Amino acid sequence: MSIEVVKEGNVLRVLDCSENIPEGLHLRLFTESELAKLENERRQMLDLQMPSFIRGDEDEDASELF
Repeated sequence: MSIEVVKEGNVLRVLDCSENIPEGLHLRLFTESELAKLENERRQMLDLQMPSFIRGDEDEDASELF
């Protein structure tokens, strides 16, 4: 879902929304730079896990790795 908002004083007014927002739904908004940072952090975590999938040991018990 994408939402376009404008700040008017202490209020955010929704200008446009790609989907209907259900009543009472709590939304957390992120800036584009915050989303890029989160995406980068998640990609780094996946990159750390990728060797185990390539080796085929994703079902290996973690205690055996340490």
